[in-house]
Amino acid sequence: MRVAVVGGGIAGLTASERLVAAGHDVTLLDAEPRAGGLIHSERRDGFLFETGPQAILSGRPDTATLLAAAGVEARVLWSHEATRRRFVYVRGALRALPSSPPALLKTDLLGTRAKLRLAREPFVPKSDPARDESVLEFFERRFGAEAARAIGAPAVIGIYAGDAAALSIKSALPRLYELEQKHGSVLRGAFAERGAGETPRSFSFPDGLEELPRALAARLGARRVVARATAIERAGAGYRVQLASGAPVDAERVVLATPARVTAPLLAPLAPAAAAALAAVPFAPLAVAALGFRARASGSLDLGMDLAAYGFVVARGEGPKVLGCQYESSIFDHRAPPGAVLLRTLHGGTFEPAVVDASDDAIAASAVADLRAIADLRVDPDFVSVWRHAAAIPQYDLGHAARLRALSDELGRLPGLHVIGQATSGAGVNDGIAAAAALARGFG
Repeated sequence: MRVAVVGGGIAGLTASERLVAAGHDVTLLDAEPRAGGLIHSERRDGFLFETGPQAILSGRPDTATLLAAAGVEARVLWSHEATRRRFVYVRGALRALPSSPPALLKTDLLGTRAKLRLAREPFVPKSDPARDESVLEFFERRFGAEAARAIGAPAVIGIYAGDAAALSIKSALPRLYELEQKHGSVLRGAFAERGAGETPRSFSFPDGLEELPRALAARLGARRVVARATAIERAGAGYRVQLASGAPVDAERVVLATPARVTAPLLAPLAPAAAAALAAVPFAPLAVAALGFRARASGSLDLGMDLAAYGFVVARGEGPKVLGCQYESSIFDHRAPPGAVLLRTLHGGTFEPAVVDASDDAIAASAVADLRAIADLRVDPDFVSVWRHAAAIPQYDLGHAARLRALSDELGRLPGLHVIGQATSGAGVNDGIAAAAALARGFG
């Protein structure tokens, strides 16, 4: 079967690789010379920066299959064990995020009354499946208001850079919703399913996360064509993809794996309701700042921070504007030269979207000031590099399920035309891989 895949991010690359492996005739059309979309690793002066997604979480079968197919399985670089520690800045201090259900009863994130309220969670009735709740409402109902503010809402910031009060529990955190529906309790479900597999762990590669899309692009070879799609038309029983330059591509099936802002206008002539649904998906803007601290001639570099951790997120209303910080050189080897330190701060999200328009100097100054206030940073960075993403992370709000239904209903009348990507298939790298692999399996 002739298939045109439009978009060279992780979803488009995965769909192409899986379809080729299944014996289909695939052309991947990528508007960018560099494969990978938001996944981008840069190396400068011995430092390795991730300007987009920073790591992948293990434990997903489709991802494991893809790593093997791409030939990078042996290149996997695991996060250091010490960085299982993660913190939340709340009530004026960094406090350890509980790593298991029993740890919830010992954490200083919650007071005594909040822990007693938490202990009642197994007895809280399930929600009505016909009703969607916000993530914040779900956490408050099941765990209490204090736990929702100190644990639930900051966790959402770490995933979506968004507001727990605006996001849908069913769409944004379906795993938690399913635990409640299946077991009648999130905690009871978490206990029941402990030991069902290894504890997920973050991983990357020695040359950064971009190793994966580079390997997939190399595997596709001449099947990956650098060209920008400008229109999609019906052509007999199939479709024709018009390009900004070069001959159009005819295919029996077309997979659109481009960002929503690109997919929507391509869809509009054939499926206006589907295009409108995609265009309505809100995205959080994000500024990413890398702070590098070079090794000192004395051989001693003490930032004043406890760097034996993955990093922290910041609860809203605490004062600092930074969303969080990842201790890059603590998490993975090869992120900084010997004796040096690399940190990565995240700014903006749905809380301060205008931050992406601020100058590099303003973002750098804000990052340093917040790290001083939050984590006792006492050394100025030797450099700060800033990257901006105007539409970084989709926001699966309370209208998201209705948008997906509208998209699915109209695409159902256009056999052979498919849409995957962040706007529909999940915000993380694993989600994009899983959606693409599932789509490829459905081609037969």
